[in-house]
Amino acid sequence: MSTYEALALIISCLSALIALLAMAGNRKLQKEANDLQRATSKLAEKQLEILDREDKSSGNARVKLDLVKEGKGQFKFYLTNIGEHDARNVDLNLILDKPSDNPIIKSEYEQKLPVPVLSPGSSVSLIAALHLGSPTAYNAVVKWVNPSGKEESYETYAAL
Repeated sequence: MSTYEALALIISCLSALIALLAMAGNRKLQKEANDLQRATSKLAEKQLEILDREDKSSGNARVKLDLVKEGKGQFKFYLTNIGEHDARNVDLNLILDKPSDNPIIKSEYEQKLPVPVLSPGSSVSLIAALHLGSPTAYNAVVKWVNPSGKEESYETYAAL
């Protein structure tokens, strides 16, 4: 075997070794890519679950309560539908230590509540007869019926 043949044999062995190392590195990279793809797939599944839950909940109305100062010494409670669907039989109950502290005028309460249908973006106002001794914040329970017929209620805090 001549020196040229031996040199060619050594170079070919080195190139074969380099090719094997490159294949091993590519195999490792491919395994990492597959793991990343599995993680991405799991994430996509979770996102679909979240979107499904949001779609189910988006079929509901959502009503919020605000206490707003409208002018000099004039205050109002606002019930607003911030959901995407109609809220039916919307009602409000203030949580008070003493019933005599109720700032909502009884006749107005009886006229306006419960609201038969409160469309998305619509509001109902109730005059709040606040005086110097009145609190500036109230706990309340807001109730309504979703289009699905399910009754919703939540406790909220309305403050100036």
